[in-house]
This record gives sequence, structure tokens and C-alpha cells, in this order.
Amino acid sequence: MVLADTNILSTFAKIDQLNLLIRLFAPERVGLVPAVYTEFQNGVDAGYTILQTVIELVQQGQFELTVPASSEIFQKDNLPRSFDAGERETLCVAQSRSYPILTNETQVKRWCERNGIAYWDLPGILRALWRMNFVSREQVQSLIEQIEAKDRIVFKNKEQIFQE
Repeated sequence: MVLADTNILSTFAKIDQLNLLIRLFAPERVGLVPAVYTEFQNGVDAGYTILQTVIELVQQGQFELTVPASSEIFQKDNLPRSFDAGERETLCVAQSRSYPILTNETQVKRWCERNGIAYWDLPGILRALWRMNFVSREQVQSLIEQIEAKDRIVFKNKEQIFQE
């Protein structure tokens, strides 16, 4: 199991490429905690209909809704308040169960590094898609352009994604 934070799923939803995450991490499952699921429901309710795809993939069983145990829920209070509810819930479950996470939040990545939680960020995911031959170098370049246009993310070190 690998747990996904809202930002990574949102990015891939905006470019209609959530299937790449499913393929990249198979046979492991991509999971999300209820707080992240709620963030997507709230986004759809606010008019961001592109996010509906994530909800549908959970309902179809393509993404697994990973419910925290009571002990994991209690641990949320020990995490920085600067993290949103989805990040706190994801981190508690990941730490408790030794699951890696998918996130592109700098603060979350730093917390993971300090606490020994493995993570994949957006450049790492794109690099893995290319290096593992799920997509070509040109397709990754196209994904980067789409992400920059649709999600307003700026890739500062694109060349690192393509290092041999």
C-alpha cells in the first residue's frame, strides 16, 4: 500500500492521468484516508468537477479507502497544526503501518525525512514513470507541460527528472 495525499491525486486528476499512479504502484494499492476523500468531496461540491474522478475510482475500488484505527486517529493531535486534516491523517496511518506516501508538500516531505517515512514526490513519480518504461521521455515532458498549465506547478529542476 502507498497512501496518496490530496495534492498528488489532484495533480494527476487535472491532467486526466490517475491511471498512471495505479499502474506505477501495482501490484501495491494506492490508498487514501477518509480525510483526503472528504477533501475531494468538498472540492467537487465547490465546483471542481474534475476531482470527481478520484471519488469514482475509490467507489470502483481502483483506489482503496484506508480507514485509520483509533490509535492512529489519536496520533493526529501530535502532528503540526500547519498540516491540514488529510495530511495529518495520512501521516499517522503511514507512520503506524510503515506505508510510503505520495505528496508534493515541502513541509510534509521534511517531516517524513525526520521521521523515517518513505515518500514519493511529483518529480520522483514522473522520473519513475519514465525510468520504468511506463511512458517515454517525450510523454513525461508532455505531462510536465500539462501539469504546469493546468495545476500551475513550476518544475525548478526538470533536468533531474531525466538524468540517466
